[in-house]
Amino acid sequence: MEQLFKKIISIVVLSTILFGISACAITGNSNSIIDNDGDSRRVGKVVWNNQVDTDINAMLARQVTTDSARLVFIRKNDNNPEQTSANIAVNNRFQASLQAGNYTVVNSCVGTNQLSVHATGFKSNDLLANKNTYQLVGGRTYFFDVEMDETGQSTLKQLTSNDASQILSNNRYQSHQISRVVPNCSAPVVATPRPVTPPPMIQPKPLVLEKAVTIDLEVLFETDKAMVNPEYYAELAELAEFMMQYPNTMTTIEGHTDSRGSDSYNQALSQRRVDAVREVLITRFQIAAERLKAIGYGELKPRASNDSEEGRQLNRRVVAIVEELLSN
Repeated sequence: MEQLFKKIISIVVLSTILFGISACAITGNSNSIIDNDGDSRRVGKVVWNNQVDTDINAMLARQVTTDSARLVFIRKNDNNPEQTSANIAVNNRFQASLQAGNYTVVNSCVGTNQLSVHATGFKSNDLLANKNTYQLVGGRTYFFDVEMDETGQSTLKQLTSNDASQILSNNRYQSHQISRVVPNCSAPVVATPRPVTPPPMIQPKPLVLEKAVTIDLEVLFETDKAMVNPEYYAELAELAEFMMQYPNTMTTIEGHTDSRGSDSYNQALSQRRVDAVREVLITRFQIAAERLKAIGYGELKPRASNDSEEGRQLNRRVVAIVEELLSN
C-alpha cells in the first residue's frame, strides 16, 4: 500500500508539472495558469484563500441550534506531503480536504453520524473509508483530531474541549470546502410507545412468623455510655431486614447488665442503651416506631454467674425478641 501511494504521488506531481509547462508554453492563455502563492490559490481568473486567520473562540461562541451539532476537525502541523490532504466526509458527503496545521468547522444533523477521513492521494473517492459512527446530541460541539501519516493512513479520534483548545491555538482556519450536509435538519423522530396494559398485580401474602425468634445483638457499649457506635450498624441492619421480611411482627429490645453498680443505676443504664438501639432502628433503618418496644432489665435477668469476668461479659447483652402480632 505504501509503495502504491508513493507511486500515485509521483504520477500526480509529474502530471502537474507537465500540465503547467504545456499550459504556459503551448496555449499562452493566462486564464489557464495555475498559481499557488502562500495562502492564495488561483486557477485562471478564480482566486481564493486557502487558509485564513479566524477567531476560533468567537466561532465557538455562536450558539448551535438544537436540531444540529457542530463538528470541528483539527489536524496538527505534521509536515507530511500535500497528497496526504485529508478528505473529510460526513454521512458519505464530502466536506473538506484538510491540510496540515489547519482546522475546519461543519454542522451536521443530530443522531447517528458516520464520519470518515481518507487521503486525497488515494484517488478512490471512498467517502466511507475508515468510517467511525457517533451519536450526536443537538446543540453541542464535538472536536475530532485528524491524524495522517506520510503514507496517507488516517486516524480520527474524538477530543475533549480542553485538549482541542491547545491544538487550535496553533492552527489556522481552512476556508475552502464544499458543504453538502442536508440543511434545516428535521427534529429527531421520537417513537411514541404503544400503551401497554400491565397485568393485574397479585399481592403476595405476607410471611407469617410461626413462633417468636430471639436474636442476640452483638452491640457493645463503652463504659457508662449509651451511644451505638456505627461499627454495630450492620448487626442492626440484619434485624431490620428480618422485620421487613415479616411485616406483621413487632420486636422487644431487652437490655441487660452485670451486677456491678447499684440496681437502680444498672436498670437506668440498660434502659438508656436499649432506647438508643431502638432510635437507630427507627431513624436509620426506617422501622416503624410502633413495631419496637425497649425494656431495660439491668441486672435482674443474668444468664451466667457474676462471680467471673466471663460470666459478667455474658450478662452484658442486648437481646431482640421478634414475634408475630396477634390478630384482632
